[in-house]
Parts: sequence; C-alpha cells; structure tokens
Amino acid sequence: EKYLNIVLNETERLRKLTNSLLTLNNLNTKGMLLDISRFNINAVIRNTAASFEGTCRQKMIAIELILTGDELYVKADVGKIQQVLYNLLDNAIKFSHDNSVIYIQASSKYEKIFISVKDTGIGIPADKIDKVFERFVKLNSFIKGTGLGLAICRVIVERLGGVIGVESKEGEGSCFWFKIPRTENIEK
Repeated sequence: EKYLNIVLNETERLRKLTNSLLTLNNLNTKGMLLDISRFNINAVIRNTAASFEGTCRQKMIAIELILTGDELYVKADVGKIQQVLYNLLDNAIKFSHDNSVIYIQASSKYEKIFISVKDTGIGIPADKIDKVFERFVKLNSFIKGTGLGLAICRVIVERLGGVIGVESKEGEGSCFWFKIPRTENIEK
C-alpha cells in the first residue's frame, strides 16, 4: 500500500506537469484563438475566491476583496482570466502563514483593468524575483507544484494585451498584479 501511494502521487504529479506543459504550448501557439467576451471581472474574482474557501478555512486564512463598484466589466477571455486568478490565489495561499489575510483588489484606470493579489507570507528573495515568471522556477522545494503556473499566467496576460508583475520582500509577502486592456487592443 505504501508503494502504491507513492506511485499514485507521482502519477498525479506527472499528469499535472504534462497538462501544464500542454497548456503553455497551446498558449504559445500563434494560431490559438481566445474566446473574447464582455464579463463582470468582479464576479469572476468573487467566484474564484469562493472556490478556495475550504483550503483557507484549514489554514485560517481570510480573503479580503477590494473591488471597484459591484460590477466592473472587461472584454477578455473569461476562462483564461479565471486561470490567472486561480494560479495567483493558489500561490498566495501556499506561501501564506496560517491566520493571515490575502487581499484581492480590482480597479479601473483609464482604459486598463488592474488586478492584484497580495499576501503577507514568506516573500521572494531579491535574487530570484526576476525569474518567477520563467518555466520550471520553484522558489520553495517544499511546496507542491510544477513551476509552470506563473509562466502560464504571464503568457495569458500578454496574449490579452496586458502586463504582469510582482513586488515582494522576503519575509513580508508578495503582491502579484496584472493589467489588461478594458475593451480594446486585444489580440484575437
């Protein structure tokens, strides 16, 4: 039974790695079509945050939403935006301390939508911050993951005509953010 569990865990890890590589490959394909639609990004943020309720309860982490208005509309690929939010929030939870708060903020300025996910966790060492969006970069070998999530986020945001970044101090936490055009200049 012990060895069967090891094989099952490794099989699951390899499945996730393969799926992430396929996703990244599809995103990098020039002919990949985005499913662009107009949607309320605040609703997507609320739903994504709600999907982590069980995990947050286990670690006693609160998620605080700071949203501009009840509705904030954007024209983008809703599935891809959900994936970016999911990856950023999943990482924030993984690297946060128990009994802490994660802040998700959404605002609109000029023709851009600005989204940030901020934690007060372990932070990123200054010498590694420039590498976080590269493939297979894992900042902590004790945390499960493939090292592809942030690379996928970068490609998605760039395909949507946006920019992604991070600000972090080791021991104080990280703030991952992205900006996407509100309605125009989206590559199809």
